[in-house]
Amino acid sequence: MPVVKVSAIISRRWTRSSAIRARAVGRDGGWAPIQNSFGEPSYIQFRWNRMLSVAMMECGYRVRGASAMKVLVSGASMAGLTAAYWFSRHGADVTVVELCDGLRRGGAPIDIRGEALGTAARMGILDDARRQTVPPAEPGTVLDAAGLPVATIDLAWFANETDDDLEITRDRLNDLLFAAAEPRADFRFGASIAQLADESAVEVRFTDGRRESFDLVVGADGLHSATRRMTFGPESDFLAHQGYYVALANLDPDEPWRQAMYSVPGLMAAVRDVGDGPLAYILVRSDEIEYDHRDLDRQRRIVIDFLGRGDAWELPRLRGAFADDRTTGFYFDSLAQTRMPRWSRGGVALIGDAAHCASLLSGMGTSLAMTAAEYLAEEVARTPGDIPAACERYERRQRRHVDKAQASVAEHGPMMVPGTDEELQQRNDLLRRLAAQHASASRP
Repeated sequence: MPVVKVSAIISRRWTRSSAIRARAVGRDGGWAPIQNSFGEPSYIQFRWNRMLSVAMMECGYRVRGASAMKVLVSGASMAGLTAAYWFSRHGADVTVVELCDGLRRGGAPIDIRGEALGTAARMGILDDARRQTVPPAEPGTVLDAAGLPVATIDLAWFANETDDDLEITRDRLNDLLFAAAEPRADFRFGASIAQLADESAVEVRFTDGRRESFDLVVGADGLHSATRRMTFGPESDFLAHQGYYVALANLDPDEPWRQAMYSVPGLMAAVRDVGDGPLAYILVRSDEIEYDHRDLDRQRRIVIDFLGRGDAWELPRLRGAFADDRTTGFYFDSLAQTRMPRWSRGGVALIGDAAHCASLLSGMGTSLAMTAAEYLAEEVARTPGDIPAACERYERRQRRHVDKAQASVAEHGPMMVPGTDEELQQRNDLLRRLAAQHASASRP
């Protein structure tokens, strides 16, 4: 990475719209470490101007004697951890609050795709993520209502859009993101935002009683975002149920589990080894159900009722696993999309599922969360004195990716969970043809 020394003296708290001239070693452009006029390290993005033989840069960073921009990130999962890293890298003073006592654990493996691969590379975690990917899926057997094989398919057909995409467990990715962000930010676990007041600065009261003011609050607190509710209104105004529910649970690794995908109209149940042990994965077609998303007992009963549609394969044991409150990694929620005309208001901006959840069926949730965090931090660093303008640019950059991901769910859902006997038969016939074509292509 080229070393850049700033030749101009920066007298303002943050640089704004004008580019800075600097001498640089290197002609490739990109991110580079710099020292400001006071010898403090920061980062800039530069493009080499061959005519002037200087690097033209735009950045925002801290200088001695002036307070850094104060940024509060609500939520310490993929979106929040990525935001903490990027805002800190741009020189902001970052605080992260997370309601849980530590990093959230469990969940289905996730994919890093497209633009997010570049985000991970620039954070320095991509190589580690590739070393910790989920083991390649074994060919999976699709079962009918009686538990009899319908087809054997190579799950890799559906796993990645390109060879560069990678699949990793949520826990492993969160650990990598936290390791990158933790030295740069102040993490407060077991606390969350209780009240927001957006005035000249955003005044925040926390659940532990503390009060602080911030230049920017970033809501990265998921589908049921409290930040969104306090700033924009009730979640019913923004969440669109997609007609499905998902349930996940870690299964006992000391017991043998038959890995397969069981399908009847309206229900898909699967068991897969994800490297850290077997995972149960349930998808169900259903109208919207009224329940408290914090009431785990009620959620367990809903899942058990869904799984009561048969006794073939591993369904009885899965009902037992979901009924046991000792089972780890339990998750249940609607497959919903967050649809908002704007993702920011005043000094509050939303990223990830809080702003634009595409749902698990899109396969893009984590990638969108990571790019949103990088884009927002980068745009705020360009014009820290004009946060609304920065948020508008962030939204323009991110919106096209979100629109594409959200539109894909209408196609993926019926393939995963056919709703009728006729649709299920058509899906199974398609899988048989794909399996036959793959077997034919594999012969020497």
